[in-house]
Amino acid sequence: MPDLTNIHNLKMEYKHIENSQTDWYPNGIVGCDEETFLRNNKGANKSIFASLDINQDGYITEQEYQQSCAMDVNNDGTVSKEERDNACMEQMKFFARRDIDKWFKVDKNRDGFSSNVEWQSWLTYTKNGKTLEGSMSNEALSKKYNMKEEILEDMQSWLDSGIESLKYDAKRMYGVELSQKQIIEIKKEQMKQLNTWLLKEGDNEDSSFYQQLNIDAYTRLMSTIDNEACCGGDICEFSNFSPSNLEKNGKYTAEEMKARLAWAENSYLVDDNGKTVYDENGQKIPAKMMTPKQVEMYKEIVESVTGKPWDSNGWEVSEKEWGIISEKINGTYGDDTRLEGKTRADIPQNRQALLRFLEEKGWLYEQFK
Repeated sequence: MPDLTNIHNLKMEYKHIENSQTDWYPNGIVGCDEETFLRNNKGANKSIFASLDINQDGYITEQEYQQSCAMDVNNDGTVSKEERDNACMEQMKFFARRDIDKWFKVDKNRDGFSSNVEWQSWLTYTKNGKTLEGSMSNEALSKKYNMKEEILEDMQSWLDSGIESLKYDAKRMYGVELSQKQIIEIKKEQMKQLNTWLLKEGDNEDSSFYQQLNIDAYTRLMSTIDNEACCGGDICEFSNFSPSNLEKNGKYTAEEMKARLAWAENSYLVDDNGKTVYDENGQKIPAKMMTPKQVEMYKEIVESVTGKPWDSNGWEVSEKEWGIISEKINGTYGDDTRLEGKTRADIPQNRQALLRFLEEKGWLYEQFK
């Protein structure tokens, strides 16, 4: 008889959870309720179910079960408090870094402030994703929107809001109440990423894909699980390949990578409410989600990692190579060592406004003073 105190031995029977459709899981979420869990795992008790039902909603979802198994790093069949805290903090620190990167998706001129023009751009290419505005400068956007640019706020409120979101995520995803010590660690991660941004030169059409792509195109380039939108964008249209093939086969083929790019680049026109627009014949109207330069940038990133020409056949992308491609798409490749040995003299001209902002806030690292 299997040891039912070992979480890896449990039998999970998943059913669709009513009203579980979200932006991230457009086809809904499946989960195992307590009655089904206890019936399939005779001898297990309710405390095991409760420990796996991380958000305490009455279901163990596939995601919760897989996450619990992943947290068991010493593979002893249980998740200790230390393992749970470590897994939680690793994820929260990642989220903290991404939240800084997300700020600069709004703050397009990287001066530490958000303006009415920048927020209009953010709302346009996140709510109506099939647009190409992410690579436009503030000046070009001001002209397009016929708006005089005005400062609305600095990033302090964004950072404070980010901490509150992380406290919620830690509880929801890991069942962890963040301590004051843990919150301080996370704030240090925010400061580290802010100082790292002093050395990231690319802006507008030379910025990372994360910074300039609309949310739909970015999501299609990055999703690795079938029917699961990694970043909240639209993945519902037919892709001609399975994003989960990386996990199933340990690789993506050249044909799959090309199908992914076509999926991200090409879509259909939508209105301001996100509804598909049809022509007089009832046909969907094609729309581009990536500029020609963005398409070429993606090909160059893949070529730089695989060492193979994009237009050739037979090449593959391994899991390790996909990780590097993802970091380059996100603009985080090299972040781990970007600050090493750098001084104020290394900060480029287009980051002087951010330098002044961090200095005034008292957030500047000593190496840049």
